[in-house]
Amino acid sequence: MKDVSYRYSDAKKDEYVLKNINYGFNLGKLYAIKGKSGSGKTTLLSLISGLEKKYEGTILYNSKNLKKMNLDTYRNTDIGIVFQSYNLLPHLNALENIVLSMDISKVKVKNKKEKAIELMKSVGLSENLAKRRVLKLSGGEQQRVAIARSLSYNPKIILADEPTGNLDKETEDEILDIFARLAHEENKCVIIVTHSANVCNRVDEIYELKKEK
Repeated sequence: MKDVSYRYSDAKKDEYVLKNINYGFNLGKLYAIKGKSGSGKTTLLSLISGLEKKYEGTILYNSKNLKKMNLDTYRNTDIGIVFQSYNLLPHLNALENIVLSMDISKVKVKNKKEKAIELMKSVGLSENLAKRRVLKLSGGEQQRVAIARSLSYNPKIILADEPTGNLDKETEDEILDIFARLAHEENKCVIIVTHSANVCNRVDEIYELKKEK
């Protein structure tokens, strides 16, 4: 991110949510973005993921300008997103949520169901939970399914928006173990927006956003 600034379309000319942000992110590292409510943390993730397009400055991915890339392809192949509220489809079971993500990304997998179960196991979920509706799963289990879903097309970057905000301390630690393994053992770039001091204590680098006055 090079001199990135962002303001809402109905904001005053000098009323920015983010102003002159210069952040770099690398593979193999775990990052936290912290800041008070309204400081622009979630907006920052929206910019990185290409969901917000009207900004000043430059965002590069592998030296390519996001404004010149096919953002649908970028989101469906290079970026995985994990939300605080999980954002799973409640009428589907755990397995179906993960397979659907593969279908959307058009990833080439010989047996999608086998791959989905492999991903579930990689985040600490047993195979007997595969056909359970997501609303029958605990919060920690739903978040693990959400992480498995985000990994279904093997993205290089994982963006997580308050992924442990609804979880107890023990479950938070288990989820952080997964993110640390993804960064340090699988060489992914993991970026976590958080209010949690526990999360900040576990990451490699912290960026703190200050609310624009």
